[in-house]
Amino acid sequence: MEARFYTIFTFLFGLGFFLFLSRSAVAGGKPRLWLYIRRLVILLLIGFIHQQYQSGEALFHYAIVGLLLLPLYWAPRRVNLGIGAVGFTVAAVMGIKLLTIPFLILLGLAAGQFRLHEAISKGVRLSKLRLVWLLSLIGTVIAIGAMWVTAPPGPMPPFLFTLEGESPSHAMEAAFTLAHIGVVTGPIVSLFYLSSLLMLGHTRIGAKMLRPLQAYGRMALTNYIGQTVFLVGIQRMIWNVSPSTYVVSSLVSLGIVVFQINISNLWMRWFQYGPLEWLWRCGTYWTLVPIRKKTGNPQA
Repeated sequence: MEARFYTIFTFLFGLGFFLFLSRSAVAGGKPRLWLYIRRLVILLLIGFIHQQYQSGEALFHYAIVGLLLLPLYWAPRRVNLGIGAVGFTVAAVMGIKLLTIPFLILLGLAAGQFRLHEAISKGVRLSKLRLVWLLSLIGTVIAIGAMWVTAPPGPMPPFLFTLEGESPSHAMEAAFTLAHIGVVTGPIVSLFYLSSLLMLGHTRIGAKMLRPLQAYGRMALTNYIGQTVFLVGIQRMIWNVSPSTYVVSSLVSLGIVVFQINISNLWMRWFQYGPLEWLWRCGTYWTLVPIRKKTGNPQA
């Protein structure tokens, strides 16, 4: 799991950075910067509150980096692509996950400048998509193989937390090595996931299977914060403060995701935005945005 999904999420944040500013311009005018700044200030506040309960949360860092990278919106796309690619490669090889965030956001911004989203929406040639899928599959097999060889034979320790005065064990050192490998190879595995989803979406059955994820994605902020609410609540009410195994944690997380997918689809039948997405939008535009769907048909 390590570094497989935050790469996608961070890249999409950078792409959203470009889309929001480019679409905020009225009739070819200049982007309304104050809207974007207000949007990120609100995200900064949400991230700060969220960080009090989930120390590994990303929104706080995204908001800060988004504000710092604002001038690069006007930089040439090749410059952003070059800085993003080189910077991310160096940070990933060093294994510094937090340092990769600004460069991933910059790569997302460059992708927007190159209109990658428009090319994908128009349809990607299956021959090119299959090539990307095959190459990323090979890279994924190599990456997982490297982690499999590195992993100790015994159970993995909770390497993010150590008891006071406890010296690092061999298994814990292996866990950190695995995390390092995950950061380095994460983009390759992420590319494999994305290309697999795109190929699946080209089939009728696949598109039908993926449709429930649309509502889940449109409520990404609500679901992201909601996962912390669920996990902190379960931890405090059921497990108290005792640690759980990886298997139990995985099953609980999977159950939360399935539950959220169903609730998201039910919610989006009646509303245009998720609860937190609506509040964020109202704060950004400083007006009460209608949340109910205009049509009376809940299936619309």
